[in-house]
Amino acid sequence: MDLQRPALALATVVVLSFLLSIHLLPNRVSLRLGDIAPETIYSHRTVRYEDSAETAARIKQATESIGKVYDPVPGAIGQAVKSVRSVFRAADIIKNSGDESIAKVRQRLGESMGTRISDDALKSLLEMDSKSAKDVEDTSARLVRLAMERELRDDTQAMHKAREDVSQTAKRMLGNTNKARVAGEIAAMSLTPNRIYNMDRTLTSQKQAQLNVVPANKVITRGEPVIEKGEPVSQEHLDKFDALGLRHPKLDYVSVLSYTLLMTLMVWIVVAYLWRYHNDVYSNTKAMWLLALIVMFSTLALRLGGSTLGLNLSQTQAGYLGILWVVAAGMFMAVLINPQVSVVVVAMLSIVLSLLLNNELKYATSALVTALVGIYSVANIRDRSDIMRAGGAISATGIMLVWITGGIANEPLQILIEGTLWAGVVVPMVATSLFFFGTAPLERPFGRTTHMSLLELADTNKPLLRRLVMEAPGTYAHSMTVGHLAEAAAEKIEADPLVARVASYYHDIGKIRRPHFFIENQSVENVHDRMNPTLSALVITSHIKDGVDTALEFKIPKVVLDIISQHHGTSLVQYFYNQYSGEQEPSTAVEQQFRYPGPKPQTKEAAVVMLADAVEAASRGLAKPTPAKIELLVNQIIADKLRDGQLDECELTFKNLSTISGCFVRALTSIMHARIDYAEAAAAEDRKLVADADSDPELAAYTGEPGQDAEPGSTIAAG
Repeated sequence: MDLQRPALALATVVVLSFLLSIHLLPNRVSLRLGDIAPETIYSHRTVRYEDSAETAARIKQATESIGKVYDPVPGAIGQAVKSVRSVFRAADIIKNSGDESIAKVRQRLGESMGTRISDDALKSLLEMDSKSAKDVEDTSARLVRLAMERELRDDTQAMHKAREDVSQTAKRMLGNTNKARVAGEIAAMSLTPNRIYNMDRTLTSQKQAQLNVVPANKVITRGEPVIEKGEPVSQEHLDKFDALGLRHPKLDYVSVLSYTLLMTLMVWIVVAYLWRYHNDVYSNTKAMWLLALIVMFSTLALRLGGSTLGLNLSQTQAGYLGILWVVAAGMFMAVLINPQVSVVVVAMLSIVLSLLLNNELKYATSALVTALVGIYSVANIRDRSDIMRAGGAISATGIMLVWITGGIANEPLQILIEGTLWAGVVVPMVATSLFFFGTAPLERPFGRTTHMSLLELADTNKPLLRRLVMEAPGTYAHSMTVGHLAEAAAEKIEADPLVARVASYYHDIGKIRRPHFFIENQSVENVHDRMNPTLSALVITSHIKDGVDTALEFKIPKVVLDIISQHHGTSLVQYFYNQYSGEQEPSTAVEQQFRYPGPKPQTKEAAVVMLADAVEAASRGLAKPTPAKIELLVNQIIADKLRDGQLDECELTFKNLSTISGCFVRALTSIMHARIDYAEAAAAEDRKLVADADSDPELAAYTGEPGQDAEPGSTIAAG
């Protein structure tokens, strides 16, 4: 069981979770209330905190708004009226006893009521006749009822005011008379609270009001100063320290677990996507390691914001730094791994950027869109100027997004100008520079080949191509023409034209070891005339192994090396096989001795190079090339390769083959400057094509009809 991929996935999850949790355990701050801050402290994240001082003020206000709670006193009115009538009963009893003493009345009333009524009121009461006393009594009782029909709390101030109101009412009812004074005083002194203060209920209501108070929550954003240098520490500062975990640092296990689950989900999605749609990447351990390292490094770069570096970066600056790394990562993955894979991964990185910027979607949106433009711009680089065009496209997209997102959010002009400088200058310049200088060091360790490396190999001044042109000039000319044919065909069938062209330049590089064994490099004699067919075939087929060895010596990329080994597949060296077998019955065992070692072409590019190589070699044997002859030759060679099974292991379709054939015909017609004959002459030439094959060894080698006068060297040129 292959445990490398599960181990890599687990390591990726652990590293990403750790990187995202770096600041969940912040540095400790030991400042206390009233201390002077020795330096400015910045918030490392955006948090909500409670302003305890303002919350306390709200609680106090809520408590005071509740006030005291009073319970009603049952029968309070009846008790007060009873007190009124008791005064008049006591006065009647004392008058009837013949001793009209005020002291006796007080004694009769008792301590509670007797001490409250003045001597003047009692004296006037004793002096009144029965009718007057009865009127005063009824008035006093009425005054008590009127007063106690309203709420009368057990409160000194409330009782004092109620008694004053009763006295004033008595005067309004009876005028400013002695009766009014007596009735008012007796009624006032008879009043009793009909609402009694309930401490338990008051405290309960106040507590409930306190619980209903909404805390005074405020927000401090990432990068905002918590306290300025030299500023005294207030309670609000302490609240901010507590919210940020600066006074009592502790790990936020819930956040760590959440980040870990999110990273696990994202890694699983990417792995499943690769397994389902890009098995070539999934099955390549080095490619998977490279992908993981790019993602890890990008996440680390996203984390290297202001709080990590100790820099006071604004939210805007941190956001555009994040966009920069997402764009750079997308460009790296597009050329080193796969453009489609990079699209999926940059979408994930944009989500991570949003989380790091406290769910700020503006920067996540800009990062994703700008990265997609960067991926598209570098996915098919054909020359160095494409890198400059990629930077321009990233710049234009970034500026456009700054004004679009800024317009949606109604941002001020200053923010838009700052964003324009970041998105239009900093991001494209740094991202393209990182891409330009960073891809080369990653290629060889991870077995990847970028278009930039291929462009370097396509330089005809490279040492290996210089050796080829000096030591095997015919092979060099052949390779250049094959490159032209292969590039044109590859572009039409949506293969990689640059890979096809560069591989064509190097496909016959093995011939530099024995250049004179190949007809295109011969000028005097054909060395195969002195060799037996078996040895000749061995020398011809050995240029594949020699080419691979030479490519390894010069550190040619694997994508080119593979095509060198595959460009003949397991084709039969027809001429020498026919020469050896003669009139014998065909033999599979003998035939295998005259076949190339393979493997057969595995990719579209390798198959295109095989066909271009065969077509170019055979076309040079046409004595009078016409469009009809060229088309017939091309179709026949492609049909032979198809019939021989050489295209069984690549992804070419019949439609692709038809397209390739058309490209080859047009290109060869242009290269060979074919003469367009009149109709009758062209028809005659077409009828003689097979006859020409008998006298043309090159064409004979591909048609399987070696001519009577064919020389071995001519057939070898097709190799």
